[in-house]
Amino acid sequence: MALNPGEDSIGDCKVTTDSTTGVKYLRWSIKLPNGKLKNPRTQAPAGTSTGEVKRRARAKAAEMIRVAGSTGTWKPGSPVTEYIEKVSKPAVDKAKIRDSSKTRYKQLLDVLAETRFLGGYTIADATRFRNLETALVDLAAERGRESGRQARNVTSKYVLQQLIRDELLDYNPLHGMAIELGDVKTRKRVAGGQALTGKEYDKVLNHLLAQTPGKGDGLALPRSIDKRRSVIDLTLLQATTGLRITEARTLTWGNVEVDGDGQMHVSVTEEISKTHRARTVPVLDERVQAHLLTRRNAVGGRYVVGAPGNPDTEWDRANALKAVKKLYVELSADLAIPLLHDIRSHVWRATLNTLLIELPEVHRAAYFGHDESVNRTAYTDTTDTTAIVAAARRRHLKAV
Repeated sequence: MALNPGEDSIGDCKVTTDSTTGVKYLRWSIKLPNGKLKNPRTQAPAGTSTGEVKRRARAKAAEMIRVAGSTGTWKPGSPVTEYIEKVSKPAVDKAKIRDSSKTRYKQLLDVLAETRFLGGYTIADATRFRNLETALVDLAAERGRESGRQARNVTSKYVLQQLIRDELLDYNPLHGMAIELGDVKTRKRVAGGQALTGKEYDKVLNHLLAQTPGKGDGLALPRSIDKRRSVIDLTLLQATTGLRITEARTLTWGNVEVDGDGQMHVSVTEEISKTHRARTVPVLDERVQAHLLTRRNAVGGRYVVGAPGNPDTEWDRANALKAVKKLYVELSADLAIPLLHDIRSHVWRATLNTLLIELPEVHRAAYFGHDESVNRTAYTDTTDTTAIVAAARRRHLKAV
């Protein structure tokens, strides 16, 4: 009898008893998921029942399938949610992409697996174009056009292409097909270009620099003193460099330098830059420079602002974002700055760009590492930051 991948012949084979020893054994066959045919033998002591011998053989077959892996065991009628969990998400983990991208793609796969999108479908039904189109349009309507676009790319690469590899699809049903995601409702977001006034900016810096977590500052949030110190220092770093939160979280002391004039510079490498452009920028407040150096002496560690309690490791993005949100809400109430209640760390890029508006755009574009659609970055090879440092110092002198 011909076997398909994952099938065995245990049910069709007879248990044999050795006439001399009474030992019972069963010779049987199994085709593994990769197509290889194996012919194991299961043996049991004299007196063992025929049913027990076959039970042992089936246990052996199940173990062989498990060890061989899942490849080839999927059928058109298998739940697509199981496929996403066991094949698509591991494929994302193996991909040579940033950890932040892996997190984002797996989040989108989790959303796609929900009942209102592809959850409940078999692989065969989930891969019909109309069902895919409906799921992506609905997802875009709920989470925004950009999320819909990303979900389409993730579905194509990590679901459909994997199914083609497992010989469950002959082609990618999304390839070359237009799906209209532009006229759907987009999730409302706080505008990222909102900036603090000069007075508000100075008020925040002065307030944070005066904080001494763990030494009777009387603040209840957050619970951990280490977390409190880290979120303050992360905010000071971003507020005086314009670094994005991922750039700030992943900045190491190896990429921090103090020149002969005492000016601190931080280097954003291609690997951690959102736009994949390396740049070196100054820290635009001498007090914050001193504060960060004090932190290095007190806390140590590889990262400028590493994980609370373990500065040798990167601070988890989700945990950092939660801590930032709590701090900004608190600052909004304590300093009477309503904008900080809803906006997040991108506010520092907008604020610095506005406060230093007197400088030529080419210098500001190079400093913030904007892409072409934001600030005409055809001139991102500009490396002279002398003017922007001088402008920041003039502002600080006026504010004091």
